[in-house]
Amino acid sequence: MIKEIDELLHAWAKQRAIRESFPGPGNVRCTIGTLIDSQGVVIPATKRSRGLDDPRFPVTELIVNALRHDLNLLVYEHYLRNPLSTPAQKARALGYSGTSAYYRALGTAHEHVRAALVKRRAA
Repeated sequence: MIKEIDELLHAWAKQRAIRESFPGPGNVRCTIGTLIDSQGVVIPATKRSRGLDDPRFPVTELIVNALRHDLNLLVYEHYLRNPLSTPAQKARALGYSGTSAYYRALGTAHEHVRAALVKRRAA
């Protein structure tokens, strides 16, 4: 695992949880507001919130959604779903043979996220 990517994905998951649980008129979608928030990149299925925006959120969301399907599921399971589950439970839920295979796959996901971030910064 890459520590910096792990921290980024934890922050992304926290921001996503806040956005999904934010009640009231902040959940109303506004296309122009979404475009402004994401600097021109529309990300479907995200909800606006007032004062809770992390500038890394749209880019991280885009990168996670662009991951290979198995890695995307792994990232969602590890960072968003069942945060109280043990690594062994998460590995079983995703069909990995054990926690070492689970963490190898998570390391691969971190490598893909880092490569995508480097590619975006170079562009």
